[in-house]
Amino acid sequence: MMRRMIFIPVLVFVALFAIGGGIFYWAYNNYEYYTTDDAQVSGQLVNVSAVTAGSLSTLSVKVGDTVTAGEAIGSVTPATTSATGTTGTTGTPSAIDVTSPISGSVVQTFAVQGQVVSPGLPIVEIANLNALTVTAYVDENAISNISTGQAVDISIDAYSGTSFSGHVQQIVQSAASEFSLLPTEDNASGNFTKVSQRIPVVITLDNTGGKDIVPGMSAEVTIHLH
Repeated sequence: MMRRMIFIPVLVFVALFAIGGGIFYWAYNNYEYYTTDDAQVSGQLVNVSAVTAGSLSTLSVKVGDTVTAGEAIGSVTPATTSATGTTGTTGTPSAIDVTSPISGSVVQTFAVQGQVVSPGLPIVEIANLNALTVTAYVDENAISNISTGQAVDISIDAYSGTSFSGHVQQIVQSAASEFSLLPTEDNASGNFTKVSQRIPVVITLDNTGGKDIVPGMSAEVTIHLH
């Protein structure tokens, strides 16, 4: 009986200690870090388009190829036109090179050789994989604790178990909802439901660790606040 009377207070003490330790750890963790899985890899993506109407006479790249800024990736032969005041046509026009505006890797092709193209029609998409960033969406209530230069631990879903490093590069001066194509509130009717907004925060990806990381991959970030 005596043992039982001693054992019960000990259990209560252990339980209270565990609860207190859990609360302390939660408070400390929230003070030191901000973590969100609402993040994804982003990067410079450029669509290379046809410069004139005509036929895509050559296309010299495919998905995965590396190109440099100014490199010709194909050529377009303009459509022949009738000469003014004559019934004949002009000679076959010279092909015009289509060049890449940036250095990077071809991630998509939208056209095939011989296809008829027009100005503005994307031919390929090129990504600069050497300057990848991670865009994380931070709750507006926590944004006051975020500042440029803070260290960030990054986990990418495709490579679970591998940790990447970075730092806060930029805090976008607008809520994510402002970039939405659809309105989030009905001002005309006066109906408004207050919801917590998310602020985009751009984070550098210091090193890929040799992993094949591409824009659009899902990620989780932990920002070191203090």
